[in-house]
Amino acid sequence: MTLPQQAADAITSAAGWRPARPNDDGVFRFRLEGDLEMDFFSPDGRTGILRSTLATLPDTEVEAEALLKTCAQRAVAASRKRKSIVSLDAGRLQLHRSITLDGHSPDMLARLVPIEVRDFLNDLAWWQVQAGTKTGQSATPSPFSLSGFGDSWSLGR
Repeated sequence: MTLPQQAADAITSAAGWRPARPNDDGVFRFRLEGDLEMDFFSPDGRTGILRSTLATLPDTEVEAEALLKTCAQRAVAASRKRKSIVSLDAGRLQLHRSITLDGHSPDMLARLVPIEVRDFLNDLAWWQVQAGTKTGQSATPSPFSLSGFGDSWSLGR
């Protein structure tokens, strides 16, 4: 079994789902309650990437610049506490996080990956508020915990 499949199995096991399979491009897609969507893939078979789209840039240049400026300011402030990275790709703000899969035993991956996913989803929920794609307070408690996976997740597209 490949490392990416082991990592995806760790995610689905922590959530209480049946095992997931990647699409033709090798991407595992997860849709969660609360309009959270997450992709998991491995470009090299040794590193896992968690990725989600935060927002599409507004059509007007002024609004797009304002959103980018806000996110840049938040990224600098949040960089000490949040490991997920905000980037711009083809007019969309994306959040991603890298996970080293190589060098871990299957048991270690089963413990490590759900923690990384939990932290990524918490970052995603926080960033959605910062980007204005979801209402809420940036200081609200985290909606995700390891014990909450079973209640908050659903598979697929």
